[in-house]
Amino acid sequence: MLAAMGVGAGLLVAGAALTAWARRRWLVVTVRGNSMAPTLRDGQQLLARRRVGDGGYARSDVIVFLLPAERLAVMNSEDSPYLIKRVAAVAGEPVPDWAWAKLGADSRTRVPSGKVVVSGDNAENTQDSRQLGYIDAEAIIGVVRVPSS
Repeated sequence: MLAAMGVGAGLLVAGAALTAWARRRWLVVTVRGNSMAPTLRDGQQLLARRRVGDGGYARSDVIVFLLPAERLAVMNSEDSPYLIKRVAAVAGEPVPDWAWAKLGADSRTRVPSGKVVVSGDNAENTQDSRQLGYIDAEAIIGVVRVPSS
């Protein structure tokens, strides 16, 4: 009986450690709105790998990031401070032509170090770098790896 209890307690500790490990590396997010349609739908849950250190993302990845501070200051308290968007360009790459006006760019302009350009898949109904400007790479929380449900 004691041996069985010891094994059960060991499994419980191992399960708790595995859960803690998973939470440090992965995050479940829920899509709100239609800015990423048709790729993602409102209410869809996603699994994102938490970003650790520099990099870990590339052009065309779908990312979760914290809104820029100036947007946080004026947002409705019911709105999420996080957005889910696609990386359109990373540091060193040309700024996409659709973002030139907001970013004060032209065909020679490259994305600055420590910044990314983001876009929604639904260009008609999105808030992306056309409104937000460059996004700080440090604001990226995770990279969507596995869409669920």
